[in-house]
Amino acid sequence: MPIRPQDLAQWWNRAPDGQVVVDEQGVILAVNRCVGEWFGVPAGALVDTPASDLFTPAARLLYLGLVGYRLAERGRVEEVHLELSLPSGQMLPVLCSARRIDYKGARLSLLGLMPIDRKHRLERELLEDREATDRLLAEKGAIIAELQSLQATLEARRQELEALNRRLDHEAMTDALTGLPNRRRFDRVLGGLLAQVDTDALGGGFTLALMDVDHFKAINDRFGHAAGDRVLETLARLLHDTLRGDDLAARVGGEEFVLLMPSTSPEDARRPLERLRTRVQQHQWQGIPVTLSIGLAGHRPGDSAAGLLERADRALYAAKQGGRNRIVVG
Repeated sequence: MPIRPQDLAQWWNRAPDGQVVVDEQGVILAVNRCVGEWFGVPAGALVDTPASDLFTPAARLLYLGLVGYRLAERGRVEEVHLELSLPSGQMLPVLCSARRIDYKGARLSLLGLMPIDRKHRLERELLEDREATDRLLAEKGAIIAELQSLQATLEARRQELEALNRRLDHEAMTDALTGLPNRRRFDRVLGGLLAQVDTDALGGGFTLALMDVDHFKAINDRFGHAAGDRVLETLARLLHDTLRGDDLAARVGGEEFVLLMPSTSPEDARRPLERLRTRVQQHQWQGIPVTLSIGLAGHRPGDSAAGLLERADRALYAAKQGGRNRIVVG
């Protein structure tokens, strides 16, 4: 059976919950009989009054803020807890749902008000929670900005930590006195060279030079440890000046230094090391006699790090036994 429009209008007027039609300015265009009965006036008496006047001051803020915002953004609102301010001075808790309706070119709002069968105290607490939530929403921009600032701070701290780790890694691989790589760095590079030779990635093999300051203990005993440190620092600079592209010089003991020379035979390594030995001998050491003994060992197939170092050490020992201030190939 079809339902006539006029019958629908009567049913709307007799609905058991409140119905309010509001225009774009928030002014009431129509209410049903239920709303009029709540306020003790004919339904028509509420027409042309602001819809926000139906609510208590606290609920009015929530209606104008949350309900209005959601209608504008989403076109609908579901079950917002509000309180009607009745002429008797009492408050009537209601659930307000609303829909945005386009009617003859105008954007109207239909409010549905359903009474809540709960204690007023609980309803007020819920309204306070809603107000707190609304304040949090209003502060959303500030919170996001603060989070972005914290994120930027964390990123800066992360970069600082990475820089600190790099510095610590460098310090862990560097001799504090001379600034040259230390034994740990040397062992790592030597292992890499041996791996490259084993895979034919390093053409021509490499040479290891082990060198020692002659009579260094006597220098310390006679001239003092500060003078001995200056000798080691100066020797490190002279050694660094000898380096070619991929060479690595390191301090591996008190007065002991090592030089790794990739793609270099012992014969080819001897020429620059002879120049280094001569420079050390001829350098002005402020009255301190400083010379250098050097033992060379070229890589052989199947060499281990320990075996290569042992051959270089034997060559260095031979240089010492042969009168010092010389180079011996092992």
